[in-house]
Amino acid sequence: MQTPVLQQVRSLEHDGGKMSSSAYDTAWAARVTDQRGKSLFPECVRWLLENQHPDGSWGSQILDYHDRVLSTLSAIMALNEIDRRQYEPYIQRGETYIWEHMKYLEVETCQFVGGEMLLPSLIQQAQSMGLDLPLHMKVYEKAHHAKLKKIEESMWYSPLTSLSFSLEFLGNNVDLACLPNILLSNGSVGNSPAATAFFLTHRKNAKALRYLKTVLQLTGDGSMMEAYPIDVFELGWIMYNLISAGLYLEWYAEICDLLLSCMGRLGVGMSSGFPVPDLDDTIMGCRALYEMHYPVDFSIIDAYDVGDYFATYPFEVGASVSTNIHVLDFVKNCSEFPNREEVIERLVRFIRREIHPGGYWTDKWHVSPYYTTGHAVLALCNVDLALVETAISWILESQNENGTWGEKGGTLEETALAVQALMYYHRHIERIDTEIVSNAISVLDYGGSTLASAKLPDMWICKVLYNPVRIVWSAITSARFMAKTRHL
Repeated sequence: MQTPVLQQVRSLEHDGGKMSSSAYDTAWAARVTDQRGKSLFPECVRWLLENQHPDGSWGSQILDYHDRVLSTLSAIMALNEIDRRQYEPYIQRGETYIWEHMKYLEVETCQFVGGEMLLPSLIQQAQSMGLDLPLHMKVYEKAHHAKLKKIEESMWYSPLTSLSFSLEFLGNNVDLACLPNILLSNGSVGNSPAATAFFLTHRKNAKALRYLKTVLQLTGDGSMMEAYPIDVFELGWIMYNLISAGLYLEWYAEICDLLLSCMGRLGVGMSSGFPVPDLDDTIMGCRALYEMHYPVDFSIIDAYDVGDYFATYPFEVGASVSTNIHVLDFVKNCSEFPNREEVIERLVRFIRREIHPGGYWTDKWHVSPYYTTGHAVLALCNVDLALVETAISWILESQNENGTWGEKGGTLEETALAVQALMYYHRHIERIDTEIVSNAISVLDYGGSTLASAKLPDMWICKVLYNPVRIVWSAITSARFMAKTRHL
């Protein structure tokens, strides 16, 4: 099966991975200046000017107040620093947006990566710049202090903690003497363009500058991605999607060789050479290796076991439902996994506890319930039929009139996630009326044929919202293949 989408997914020359543009990170890069105070990345400034929303904000097309407020704050700080007088109209519209929408963060249920660290710090920095903002609103301030207490100050500058990914939270309190120790071999700080740009506003460094230029060359439009490289993350999820559809391809060996070479004592992180492992990337890597009959050390997940569930990172605030779903999906398929039945029972108990009254799950890494619920169906099949049927009922009942899934007329990604779950259930548990997905298949076929030029919405959660383009392509390819072979 060689569709245009699959050919795109396969791009294994490999460029390190592909994400959508991030206004937040682009603004930080724009703040890297020469000795005269001129931005070293004028293309980033141009991108900001061209991508302000009509309501004055910056950020994803999907309206999420954390994403919009943080992105807008970052953008107006950059424009204010570069030339307040020249960019006054853009800054004022951004200030107005924050005044009108900051209050919604107090009721926002979805926590973003490092949000409790970044927003209070950026507000403090903006105050020192004289920006007109609702400084009386102390959003995330309690969580900010609680997080700082959990992490020793000596670890703030360590490249071995996930905190390095959000180094810019230090703001004006940064200890310049500690900065040289935090760079990775690829020239980045934590694989984060924003954190690397923050570093460059305090220290000149040729490798760090080269890293940002590499990201700019990859996007090609003057914007920055939110994280780079992401090859391990990208390839692990691609294999998850394609194998779930029963697609086994000869080039998986290339991926597995890479994954095996990256596996350390605590697993893997988002990319090869990234020193901060996490359980989600690790378990996806283990699943791919196990499926392709590569050696897997089952004890690798022990360090993440916190009793009732498995943590994604140390110092994590709130458990990830999807990470635990992925652990269950791996463990249930490994007959030789130690204490397999006890681990499965614990995981199912946790997943059952986290289900919403409506019959679906949400998670900290994705804004759509179809991501977590769809993956839950795949993991729970042949484990807990009652939970599976509850989730399938919710998916069927939430279908749009046009046959798609998702808000505002549906999205390709959410439709693909729903079709994956339904077709997996259809193949492994009980036949469903496949006419239910006929319109969705047409949408996915059309969307798939034009996907290379399509602008997919940012639905994945990090510091702000993003879209891991090839992973979404692989989910759509998976759903299309499952639907096309539904009568077999």
